[in-house]
Amino acid sequence: MNYRSLLLDDSGTAPEVEKPAGETEKANQPIQFDGNFGLKKRTGKEGNVQHYGLTILFEEEKQTHEIKYELSLTYLGLNQEQNFLYRLDRTSAVYVNEVIPELVADKLAYQAGSIFYPLIVETKPDGEFLKVANCDEIRKRWVKVRSEIESYFEGDYAAKYIRLMDERLVDDNYIQICFREDWLIQTYFQSIYKNYKEQLTVEENLLFPNLEPMALGYKTVETVNPLTNHFGALQLEHNGVLEQDEINSATGGYRAKYILSPATKAIQIIIAEWWVKELTEKKVTLKLFSTDKLDDEKLPTNVAPSSVESLVFLDGDKTNKSEKSFWGSWFK
Repeated sequence: MNYRSLLLDDSGTAPEVEKPAGETEKANQPIQFDGNFGLKKRTGKEGNVQHYGLTILFEEEKQTHEIKYELSLTYLGLNQEQNFLYRLDRTSAVYVNEVIPELVADKLAYQAGSIFYPLIVETKPDGEFLKVANCDEIRKRWVKVRSEIESYFEGDYAAKYIRLMDERLVDDNYIQICFREDWLIQTYFQSIYKNYKEQLTVEENLLFPNLEPMALGYKTVETVNPLTNHFGALQLEHNGVLEQDEINSATGGYRAKYILSPATKAIQIIIAEWWVKELTEKKVTLKLFSTDKLDDEKLPTNVAPSSVESLVFLDGDKTNKSEKSFWGSWFK
């Protein structure tokens, strides 16, 4: 199964490609719903692991910043509430614009952020993110990492950073807020395993990390293609419009394509983008793809490792960020 052309398609529309005979047989076949026009993920046994490569591109006017990393997602089973538990691990180094972060602020965020992984995520059966489930473990890791930071970093900035971490990690709610503002978490753990009705279309108001100005969400039409795509996979499409209150005049939108395994309904690819325009236009593009072996063919693995995207939320007082810091520029 070759996804390279789909990954490179910036329009979000799969280009026409010559299809091998085996794939032609899988294409344009009626998808198998679970129950009455529903989709249900088949998690398999506890311990099942999926591996992914992730790229997130941030654009504003002529500035672009790209972050990349590889990750694994392990199914841990059900908790007492019958919600799903997953372990999320970063499996590669962190790269921003193809290099490991070099600025002191970014290095500090990178090292401090290591305390969050492995991250245990609890979701609803429909796939929606509920919470981080291992806050106590995260705090225990901070004790060790804090000591390492103190021995390596000097100065008022590092001291203030450590103090803010101490204060904020005491509160479980702060940790939850961090990951509710995480692009990967809020995109991957969406409510996609649900009933799409006879029309195969539902409308939802979806929330993502905000590109300033603050938004009320994206009024989104979610559609299931009734036939398999040209690779024989299930395809979901999201098209959303930015909703604003009467104070803000920004315009924007959201669109995404989710490619799911026809057998397990597990996510194989996500291509998503968000844009907001007011005085300037900001755009975020996320591409996630499976690196696991599927249908006897390895998916492309040319995405360079890692990212620090979720670590930035620990970056403390914004007024002290370096003007040249990637984090200071993009997460306000």
